[in-house]
Amino acid sequence: SSGINAEYGVFRRCLQLLAAGILLPGSASISDPCEPGFVKAHSFMSYEHQDELSCGAQTLLRALAHGGFREILGMNGARRVTFDTPIMFDGVIVTPSKLAYEKPTETEKMDTNAGS
Repeated sequence: SSGINAEYGVFRRCLQLLAAGILLPGSASISDPCEPGFVKAHSFMSYEHQDELSCGAQTLLRALAHGGFREILGMNGARRVTFDTPIMFDGVIVTPSKLAYEKPTETEKMDTNAGS
């Protein structure tokens, strides 16, 4: 029983770190143990993918907080947590997070380059 609680806690903490943005630009990050030197684990991910990962973790964390662990893990034919439509857990509606990153337009890129 305590092993399951410990595993649950580790899983929840990993989601909390991802949801808080540990793999977003400017964060403390995690170093990639397979690369020499200090290479951030997310350095090869696009900004869009980093944002999707953080938003997805926020949604999963909210689902987990309302008893959705079976849905997250796909256990016993449970419905799946989706990232595009709200899902209800015991009367609580969990709405997926909205992406925050917006790719700069060509005009914004030109304005940034002109200012340097």
